Amino acid sequence: MKKHDGMLIVWPAYFEKDLTRMQGRRIPSNLAASNVTLKILEMAAESSGFEYESEPDKEYSRGFSEHRGYLLVSNPERHKKKRVLLMLAKGVRRAVAQRESARLAAKKKKSKSKKKRRK
Repeated sequence: MKKHDGMLIVWPAYFEKDLTRMQGRRIPSNLAASNVTLKILEMAAESSGFEYESEPDKEYSRGFSEHRGYLLVSNPERHKKKRVLLMLAKGVRRAVAQRESARLAAKKKKSKSKKKRRK
């Protein structure tokens, strides 16, 4: 194992609403989101002002989650991991909301194009 000084490992499963605490969720379910990916975590870290590195080829050890990879988040202020996770949770929820609104807009646009006009 490599030692990561001043870095925290953050798995997407920590923010997954559908998982229990025993399965790996680390934040309260009211702050969690569904279908959290590594890309969403990267967006959340960027919006929260953290420097990060992604490791996409790693697999979560508990095995309950299909999500792959983790994020190494720099923590120069030496905040507790729980505090960093809560700061990231805000960005995760924002990114998931943007993804959902884009999906709904695309769905709405697609359904409008399928409607036929009557004469």
